[in-house]
Amino acid sequence: MFLGGKDLRRLPLLARKEELRGVLPKPPLLAYSAHRPEWGTKCFKEAEHGLEGIMAKRAASPYLSGQRSGDWLKIKAARRQEVVIAGFTAHRLSRPCFGSLGLAVREGNAWRYVGHVGTGFSHALLRQLHGRLLALRTDRSPYKQRVKDGAMTTCVKPRLVAEVKFTEWTAAGERCDTPPSSA
Repeated sequence: MFLGGKDLRRLPLLARKEELRGVLPKPPLLAYSAHRPEWGTKCFKEAEHGLEGIMAKRAASPYLSGQRSGDWLKIKAARRQEVVIAGFTAHRLSRPCFGSLGLAVREGNAWRYVGHVGTGFSHALLRQLHGRLLALRTDRSPYKQRVKDGAMTTCVKPRLVAEVKFTEWTAAGERCDTPPSSA
């Protein structure tokens, strides 16, 4: 935010970007991101094909050190996936019923573990879902492999389907950043 001893923070975004463009090395070690006014929807559609999301910045906005502002927005591109609920972990002190749900997707004739989800539940939904899960308890794991927290997971028959939102698939084939959409 400083260039040659000059404080650039009060300059509008586009003026700061021009200053930046003038000092980036050639060939650049960093990529210069052109400002794309009125292309937000198109940029977001492009981001949905593998990027985390986009930054939307007001062209005339100054830089506010250490402060959040409505002039800069991070808009995440979340993916959605239908998964089967295959288990649940014990509840923690912060809430009743269960801690998180163990999730699976069908792979051939078996269920493959794809992670846990434990956020986004109201207390009413926790109670309702917990009652349905208790009725589906089983001693047999539906997963074809060992899973994280497997010893602390109560397995259930894979009958309930949920749609989850997440950021990406990990190298291990698990989804990450998964608040639930519905169950």
